[in-house]
Amino acid sequence: MIEFLGQGTGPYTVHNVFTPTQPAKLTFIDRDIVNNDLVDALETPGTQVVVYGHTGSGKTTLLTNKLEQIYSHHITTRCMKGMTFEQILTEAFDQLAPFYESDRSNSTSESVKANIAASYSSIKSSLEAAKTKAISATEKRVLPPQLTPQALGRLIGNSGQCWVIEDFHKIEAAEKEKLSQLLKVFMDLAYEYPTVKIVCLGAVDTARQVVDYDKEMKERVAEIAVPLMTEEELFSIITKGEQLLNIRFTPSAKRKVVKYACGIASICHRLCLNMCISANIKYKQSTQTAIDDENFDNAVEKYIRSASDSLKNSFDKALKIRRSTKFDSSTLIIKALSLAPERGLARFNLLKRIKENEPTYTDQILK
Repeated sequence: MIEFLGQGTGPYTVHNVFTPTQPAKLTFIDRDIVNNDLVDALETPGTQVVVYGHTGSGKTTLLTNKLEQIYSHHITTRCMKGMTFEQILTEAFDQLAPFYESDRSNSTSESVKANIAASYSSIKSSLEAAKTKAISATEKRVLPPQLTPQALGRLIGNSGQCWVIEDFHKIEAAEKEKLSQLLKVFMDLAYEYPTVKIVCLGAVDTARQVVDYDKEMKERVAEIAVPLMTEEELFSIITKGEQLLNIRFTPSAKRKVVKYACGIASICHRLCLNMCISANIKYKQSTQTAIDDENFDNAVEKYIRSASDSLKNSFDKALKIRRSTKFDSSTLIIKALSLAPERGLARFNLLKRIKENEPTYTDQILK
């Protein structure tokens, strides 16, 4: 378990404690089974890693905290729609500059092999000298022939870093196939550089998008699923926040936050942050301050206002009437699901829930 540091010290700002848009540090919750699987995969030479789960479930927080335990540094590439494999390689190469160009005289930089350093310099010079081609009013860097997956792997391996590729599910299928081959290259380099590793971070049910392109990958890639948080874990986030800021959420407010968060850590953080803002709490309090249901109501209203158009669009799509029937199925289904656990309902149970209010509703209509 990670020791929770700094409970009695400060000062902490509310934005340090409740971090809906950043990986949690002070309120990080150790999730033993997932954590152990991830650490085992990170420490096993040659094993590449795919971490996947729902947006906001805490994937990045989990990975960031565990990487800091094992690696002194890591580089991160954030994929975007339309990004090419070559752009991914170049972006990672650019992040190696601090290691290979630093004048630091520590033991790590002193031990850099001359041929690896020379390889980096050669590739960098080629990139800088490469001509750019104007395509649709944009410029593309020409990838030098020296910057191969093998060469990049050796540079990353020699620097002792780990390479995190976020949102790999956003790139096109052809690029995913190349990414799959890239993982295979890094596997083979593990004999020479035991710590060299790629960690792919993606949305729920996306691990197969990497593994399916090469059947040899199945036994050499660790697929780590990060589930939605349990109620106990969400309560732990709130409790740690209380201790850090010297505040107290009423039991009722806590229960509501956990219920509305639906297992998503980022929503829990957002609601807690909004409640603190509603109570005009910005820093650790000198005397314990209570936060109640009124603050919770204000927090929810603020949350809805901040995402009003997106929420309206989602409901408009869900409630759109596709054919004229006796029942408004969309509304009935959403109402039934809103009272269900966060993982939803099987169709039989969904029908049962609907029939509580509409006894004549049938399975044929639900289909």
